[in-house]
Amino acid sequence: MLTIRNSHHLRTLRHLKSFRACPTATGRSMWRVEVSRIYQEEVALINRELRRRWLAATWSSHARACRAGGQTGHGR
Repeated sequence: MLTIRNSHHLRTLRHLKSFRACPTATGRSMWRVEVSRIYQEEVALINRELRRRWLAATWSSHARACRAGGQTGHGR
């Protein structure tokens, strides 16, 4: 389950340089834009968490290999 801590974690439409506040500027209803934006942010958040976990596992594996003396050819 995704947890968004507060509204500061979401990019809002007012931060887009080319966006006009008027709903007729894009021809799309605003609620669809908001739903799409929130969905995209949820996907990006999940991807960031998966990458963070992958990096942590990779560094942990690397540290174990270094302690075991498995790393050679690094200036030794």
